[in-house]
Amino acid sequence: MGRNVTEEGRRGARAARGLVTALAAIGLAAALAAHGAAAWVRAAALGGAPAGAAPCAGGAPCVGPASCAELSPSAQRGRRIFHRGVLASGEPVEGRLGASGAALHGEAAACAGCHGRRGDGAAEGGVAAPPLAPEQLFSADRPGGRHTEATLAAALLDGRAPDGRELHLVMPRYRLDSAPLADLLAYLRCLGRDADPGVSPEALRLGAALPLTGRFAAAGAAARDVLAAAFAEVNAQGGVFRRRLELVVADSEESLDGARATARLLDQRVFALVGSVWSGDSRDGDSRDGDGRDRADAAARLAADDVPLVGPLGAGLPAADPGDGVVFHLQPGLDTLARVAVAHLAGAPARADAQALVVVHPAGPRGDAFLRGARAEAQRRGLPTPVSLPFDPGRFDAAALAGAAARQRPRAVLLAGEGDELSRWLAASPPAAGPRPALYAPAFLLGGDPDALRRAAAARVLLLHPGPLDDAERLAQRALASFLERHRIPPRHAAFQASAYAAATVLVEALKRAGAHLTRPGLIAALEGLRGFDPGPGPSITFGRNRRVGAYGASLTAVDAGSTDVAPVSPWVEVVP
Repeated sequence: MGRNVTEEGRRGARAARGLVTALAAIGLAAALAAHGAAAWVRAAALGGAPAGAAPCAGGAPCVGPASCAELSPSAQRGRRIFHRGVLASGEPVEGRLGASGAALHGEAAACAGCHGRRGDGAAEGGVAAPPLAPEQLFSADRPGGRHTEATLAAALLDGRAPDGRELHLVMPRYRLDSAPLADLLAYLRCLGRDADPGVSPEALRLGAALPLTGRFAAAGAAARDVLAAAFAEVNAQGGVFRRRLELVVADSEESLDGARATARLLDQRVFALVGSVWSGDSRDGDSRDGDGRDRADAAARLAADDVPLVGPLGAGLPAADPGDGVVFHLQPGLDTLARVAVAHLAGAPARADAQALVVVHPAGPRGDAFLRGARAEAQRRGLPTPVSLPFDPGRFDAAALAGAAARQRPRAVLLAGEGDELSRWLAASPPAAGPRPALYAPAFLLGGDPDALRRAAAARVLLLHPGPLDDAERLAQRALASFLERHRIPPRHAAFQASAYAAATVLVEALKRAGAHLTRPGLIAALEGLRGFDPGPGPSITFGRNRRVGAYGASLTAVDAGSTDVAPVSPWVEVVP
């Protein structure tokens, strides 16, 4: 019963937050007038609209498919406020609740949270969230009378209804300057009738930046063929809400970065990206060089236009969960791999003569994330704080680092890197006089060189694999093989094919959940609602409002000394986000 009461309270709080945010959002006139936009107030007080806006029934500016098929830049910025509680600057919207002064920020203050993505209104938890469509707000038949900009401003600033009575105590006072106020008003005129690029009643354009020329061309073509076949199956069943899924591919050429190809796709007005190569939020780089600027520009465009990217390929694992944004990763971050290593170590027998944990990692954001993950899990498990041994990327002195680690008399070493660091570490490590410390490393550091495999087997390296290795995964791999055979796609570049298939599966599910009135914010909300979703190959996926990495766990494997095959050591190890 306690859980039911808690959930009811949460629903009520969400309803209250959405209600007060939406009321605040539409009460713009006084703030606009205070910043020199008095035309709206004067016109609304007379029951009309400012110059340039054609009046409709009830005095509201005309709203219709023709005027809202392509949102103005101002309305696009207003949509971010309405759906996500985010200003054009990237800062969260702020509002304060009635007399208590309790603050709401960002998505907690987004209008769509209770009023819905189309502003249809709702009643939940004892709080009514009224509809916000302009033809209803400004209708002469509206219960309580037609709103004007002035009365809405009073609701925003003073928490007063048009008849002067005090609104619900959850009504906040919003802190919005004139520009975001005008942006939000621009979007409210199109609420429920806006359309994003790439969406029509008949089709939905989806993009993928993939290397189709150069040394990665075969891998890019393998991913493209899987995406195209997955969409073809959906289309054969009638599409998603009768929309045909159209795949638009841009060649990233030699690059697994994808920034320039992503920019071209946005120029071609795709709705979202899926299974697209991307490193804009996961690689170190100097934004002052050409590639760095391209990455920064592409990332800024994705964020500014709320363009979701589902299941990025080619960039390796993300460093960590960014917590927000438009890129939805299907694999765990490097910080999660480090946490799984420490969690596994905590369950192993302790050694009285060796307690230290040593983390050898590249300097920079990715290596730092690996270190943070190890330290966070060690603290959670009551283990000693791991010792950091950083190295400059490209300057891995294996002998010096192995010697420095040995002097710590470690219980375990966690090794991170991006290339052949594991092989070089094993070759340079001094022979152990007694029991060897446990050595953990991401599985992608294990090369195929026979000598490296033999050394890894001898050292009993514990490899952190970002996916499950259980019976369910084997069934998923067989289903993927059947899919490839059905579409006459040769099995090649297995990692790219499996990742593309999983990305397409997750995207299609989210499109179904987003509903017929499809918007980018609506798709983001649907992705955030996925819980324990099975994408086929790979771990089950859970996203959330503050979660953009779908899996928090890993499996452990090791190289078998007799066959040099990689075999499971433990089942999937889940860690707490």
